[in-house]
Amino acid sequence: MLNHTRSALIVILASLMVSCGGKYMIKSEPLPKPSEGKALVNFMRPSSFGRGVEATIWDGENLIGWIYGKQAFQYECDPGNHLFISWSEYKSPVEAELLPGRVYYIVLRTRMGFWRPRIHQVPLNPKDEMWQEALTWSKTLPNYTFEKAGLDKLQAEGHAKILEYLQEYKTEVAGTKHVLYLRPEDGVTIEP
Repeated sequence: MLNHTRSALIVILASLMVSCGGKYMIKSEPLPKPSEGKALVNFMRPSSFGRGVEATIWDGENLIGWIYGKQAFQYECDPGNHLFISWSEYKSPVEAELLPGRVYYIVLRTRMGFWRPRIHQVPLNPKDEMWQEALTWSKTLPNYTFEKAGLDKLQAEGHAKILEYLQEYKTEVAGTKHVLYLRPEDGVTIEP
């Protein structure tokens, strides 16, 4: 009985999440490389496990997108230091130092949490065993961009919570085993 109740709750939560964020997503062609002076980060969630469960992705206090199973999105940004936070049931931080003209890859892995799937960010570099798969996923997974109205709405809804987490991050999480790193040399340059 408990398993049926838990399963029903997961289905309800997943359908609510899809109805909130999905309508603001626009299917688009992936960018092959960043604009001049920018860095490009590919966020990919190749697994269909927990497919309907949304993970929001933040760059510090700014919502940059959200992702469901079997999807991808790209984030073109200024080079320098960034704190990417994936948020579903679990908060998964990645400290990144990005170089201009480089393309970076973060895979979102899904594991079962207490109530619903937990989504963990895994930053990759060319020596990782998933590297070749990630290059394929970046070309084959449906890629999305987001309507500004949707980003603004969902950011406003989550802003107080992300600010609270950023305080927690500074005092309890930074420098612990819970933080993964995307280093400048992890990015690659894409020739025309």
